[in-house]
Amino acid sequence: MQSGFDPIHKNKLLLPMFVIGLLLCWFLAFNKTFDAIMLNRKLKEDAEKVNDISFNPAYVQKKITALNEILKSYKVGEDWNDKLWMQSSAFAAKQNLSVDFTLEKQSAEVDSSMVNETQSLYFYGDFLQLVKLVDTLERTRDIGKISGLLVKAPKTDRVGDRSRKCVLRLNFKGIGKL
Repeated sequence: MQSGFDPIHKNKLLLPMFVIGLLLCWFLAFNKTFDAIMLNRKLKEDAEKVNDISFNPAYVQKKITALNEILKSYKVGEDWNDKLWMQSSAFAAKQNLSVDFTLEKQSAEVDSSMVNETQSLYFYGDFLQLVKLVDTLERTRDIGKISGLLVKAPKTDRVGDRSRKCVLRLNFKGIGKL
């Protein structure tokens, strides 16, 4: 018995069968893959827009609030030197520390646009009390912020009351005259 299709009919049916197979593959696999790729591209574009800070007003507002808080912590008044001296010496007395205050001399020409003020204080005592003092002064408002810290160990070759004490130098910065 002879098969139902001769080679000429098989060749004629080959092209339509190939097209039907290709369509079947498209609907079963390629269509879902193509949709997934398009969704991935769309989500990446949306994520880039959300992460772009120039288009995110919530982020900008949060940043402005944080910067204002930082500026407030550096803000000092006209009587900054007096207030810094009084508060730091009070805290030092509570910790049984001695303190030296050196007034920074301003130049003859005072710049009216200058807003940055600096001051240095020296404390003498045990290391643990000095660390407690730094913690207390860091949390205190209206005296500026600590911009520099230097601790020196006691020197054995010194003579006097401060010979066995650690030395702490604190540099403070404040913003005033805005």
